[in-house]
Amino acid sequence: MFDISFSEFILVVVVFVLFVNPKNIPKISHYLGTIFKKINHLFFNVKEEIFREETFKKLKKIEKEIFSKNEK
Repeated sequence: MFDISFSEFILVVVVFVLFVNPKNIPKISHYLGTIFKKINHLFFNVKEEIFREETFKKLKKIEKEIFSKNEK
């Protein structure tokens, strides 16, 4: 998902540990996990909606083809 190397990840973790109180790390981790879960759910819903839209357009096209053949 994010294009970062292992060394960049370690650097982020070290900076995080240095600037955040160790007592607050579990709370912050839980909060970040919740945010990522909500973002993931949002992306899933958007993908699902796009899929439904495409399917609906295909069905409408098929419906028009069927009705145009019946009219002739």
